[in-house]
Amino acid sequence: MSDARLTSREGRGGASGGARRRWRLALVAGAVLVVCGLAVWWQGTQRAAAQASEGRELCRTLLADLDVTVPGSGPAPERDPASLPVAELEGVQVAGRLSGTEVPVDLPVAALGEDASLTPALEQGPGGKLVVRVPSWLAGESWLDALAPGNRLTFVQTNGARRSFSVADRGTTSAEFDDNYDLLVYAQGAFGQKDWVGCTQLS
Repeated sequence: MSDARLTSREGRGGASGGARRRWRLALVAGAVLVVCGLAVWWQGTQRAAAQASEGRELCRTLLADLDVTVPGSGPAPERDPASLPVAELEGVQVAGRLSGTEVPVDLPVAALGEDASLTPALEQGPGGKLVVRVPSWLAGESWLDALAPGNRLTFVQTNGARRSFSVADRGTTSAEFDDNYDLLVYAQGAFGQKDWVGCTQLS
């Protein structure tokens, strides 16, 4: 009778010990996952910071180059972004400069096909409209959020031709753009959402 009770208690103790071991293993596995997640996050943060630093320096250099190379006036602007004249500056094909007055915007804009991870770049828009994609690091500097309806933006080509725009609307979307704006400036987030500003041309 006592042997049976002992065996029963031992069985319960063994089951309890197994449960504790499984619980400890689960805790260790969870801790490892947390550490790995933090390491990935830290590496991503470091890459983003390095990209932001590189992008700021490149944009400053390109703007200084444009100050020297772009004439004060030019011919009538081209309507098709694919036909815009470009200048190769610092190894980047640059199509122009986007600037504002009410909001301190002053950005070099790379030509179609250029990488938009370091500097804003043109993308092919519907009907030949100007579409400027802004790097994520630059969108985080709040100027895009500060643009409001009525604010003026000017796009100056590398040959001095100018186009003036007025901000008409803004929003966020995950869909493809189909709005008929003359100028669309946007930044895309990590999960595909696009914060955009649509402008109509004044001259």
